[in-house]
Amino acid sequence: MNKANKTNIRQYLKTFSKPQTDENTNGHLELVEADLLNSQDWPRVMDGCSFVLHVASPWPIVADESTVQTAVEGTMNVLRTAATISSVKKVVITSSCAAINDGHRSDSKVFDERWWTNLDNPRVENYARSKTMSELAAWKFWNTLDHNNRFALTVLNPTFIVGPLLSNVRHGSAIIVGRFMDYRTYLASPKVSVGIVDVRDVAKAHLEALRRPESDGERILVTARSVWFEEMVYWLRKEFVRFGYKISPIVAPNWLVKFYALLKVDKHVAAIIHRVGSEVKFDNSKSREILGILYSDPQLALIKMMHDMINYGMVRTSTKYKKWKAKEERRQTDMNATS
Repeated sequence: MNKANKTNIRQYLKTFSKPQTDENTNGHLELVEADLLNSQDWPRVMDGCSFVLHVASPWPIVADESTVQTAVEGTMNVLRTAATISSVKKVVITSSCAAINDGHRSDSKVFDERWWTNLDNPRVENYARSKTMSELAAWKFWNTLDHNNRFALTVLNPTFIVGPLLSNVRHGSAIIVGRFMDYRTYLASPKVSVGIVDVRDVAKAHLEALRRPESDGERILVTARSVWFEEMVYWLRKEFVRFGYKISPIVAPNWLVKFYALLKVDKHVAAIIHRVGSEVKFDNSKSREILGILYSDPQLALIKMMHDMINYGMVRTSTKYKKWKAKEERRQTDMNATS
């Protein structure tokens, strides 16, 4: 909410057990505890707020049906409450590309915001269903409100998010790229393509969506470009092999990946089997034109992410990495002493 030209941020946490906050908030960050599925919590959380960012959504690699319920009910609790709070001017919801391109063959298609995931396709996983159904519910509800007396709504649909970490929480993209770092957990890359984007660009997109009225009533893809898994592995090899990490350069043939998925020994492989061999393409022109996003290099973002994962203990710290880090810390100390 905005008061006296200052921005105060109220962030809800499901639990206060381990809140991760920036110490340099100068008193402008207020943390409140709330249950996403408890509608009675939300009037207290939103009271006095001008803008609402609904960004909470778990991404388990293999989701169960509860993921769908949580996404839909949580989103509707936020929107129904926002509709009753007179101070709320705008809501920005974080959806996903999983609400756009799942359930379709990617060959020769360029996906943009006009596409919706095909829920009639039985191959669509529960996570994609949760994002699609919650976004559809959001737009349906918003369109029933009085057009002359309703908050503005923007929905952002980011792709595979990489970049700096604020904590050691293992989210979907961290789980995937963490496996890349050891040939024992990732022997070969499947021929799988994803859109990729720096988390800092996603954060900027949310802020720009709040600031720019031209984004009102729009769903907007947020993605830098498409990348094959093998390309991400190549980026990591260039940076981390020198530290003794044994990262496999092998690309598995499609038939082998499909056979391995049939064995059902790796649920992560089974979850992406329908994507094998198809390059996914997205049109990000809307985010560039409406939000003014100039996308960062996802290669640098992925490398930064992996350094953070090592430093947070999410990926094993090799002996060579420990020595390099100690040397870098001594060098930085010397530079500070002479400056």
